[in-house]
Amino acid sequence: MRARLATGGLDFVLSVCVAILALLVALIFVVAAGVSFTSGADAFVSGAFGSQLNLAGTLAKMVPLTLVALGWIVVFKAGRFHVGFPGQILVGGMFVTVVALKIHLPAGLHLPLVLVAGMAGGALYAGIAAWLWAKRGVNEILSTLLLNLIAAQLLAWWVRGPLHDHTSPLPLTPAFPNSARWPELLKNTDLHWDIVLVPIAAILISFLLARTLAGFRMRLVGSGEMIAREAGVSPERIGVRAIMLSGALAGLAGASLVAAGTTPQVGEDFGGTYGFTGIAVALLARNNALAAVPAALLFAALEQGGQTMEGTVGISSSLVDFIQGLMIVLVLAATTVLYLVRRRTTKPRAPKATAPPTPRAELEPSK
Repeated sequence: MRARLATGGLDFVLSVCVAILALLVALIFVVAAGVSFTSGADAFVSGAFGSQLNLAGTLAKMVPLTLVALGWIVVFKAGRFHVGFPGQILVGGMFVTVVALKIHLPAGLHLPLVLVAGMAGGALYAGIAAWLWAKRGVNEILSTLLLNLIAAQLLAWWVRGPLHDHTSPLPLTPAFPNSARWPELLKNTDLHWDIVLVPIAAILISFLLARTLAGFRMRLVGSGEMIAREAGVSPERIGVRAIMLSGALAGLAGASLVAAGTTPQVGEDFGGTYGFTGIAVALLARNNALAAVPAALLFAALEQGGQTMEGTVGISSSLVDFIQGLMIVLVLAATTVLYLVRRRTTKPRAPKATAPPTPRAELEPSK
């Protein structure tokens, strides 16, 4: 128990140091651009948390980032890797549009069905890559990359064809009814009640991985397929379930983006960059479900504050992409160093050489 707490504490300190170092490097670039250190830092903090409107924007961006990060953590614990979250977000949003526009129910029933539809869409789309891997041996990273491109084309056709709003020249769906949308938490802001998904999902995924038989099997497969097979656990079955669960979380992120968006319609680019940025959130959180919440808050603050900095002090918002990339590089570098240190300290020592036993005949005096 103490060893686990020490490891968790070290991982937390490592993530905090990486975040601080990345922010300091970014501020050096801000100073190099001719903006004072205090002005740059003040513009960033004010842009992310300085007003009710900015804070609401930060928290709204935090929701899909957390859900995607949890999806990555689930699949990582099972020893699998995929990058299909952008496509799963889009397909989840497409499923949502059907339920929101074609089914008419009271708000208490319509919104939960919308969320279930988003999760089903993401899970089914992830299931394609899972089936290709389990049955045909297709690498899931390659298949999900290609599926992302297909999802983008499907969405473009979706909002121009079957569900296009014929009253608008833009590629948009008709407006959603209020019964299919999250109500506002703060009036006239981007923050909706979908923020409650963040603590609920983080606690549930943490409990699933740490306290359930299904989570134990995922971690067992992640520790080694041969060990899992010896214990009677099928790595393919567990891997497929993990991939589909991660797709369901990505689909839920898509449903949240659609049902709590700034406009009650779906366009071609509603998914943004959340699918890939969420992976960076999980890496910064050291693949810990609970730590994904503050990590997502930091990345959301970077997105929101970076947009404001461009308008206030003239610093390009592309600096945010640089900070995120730097965090990933630092996390990977620190993880490698930490792994080498732990491996050296836990390496078993060779037993000391001892003299061979002297034969008894040599000890006895000759007669």
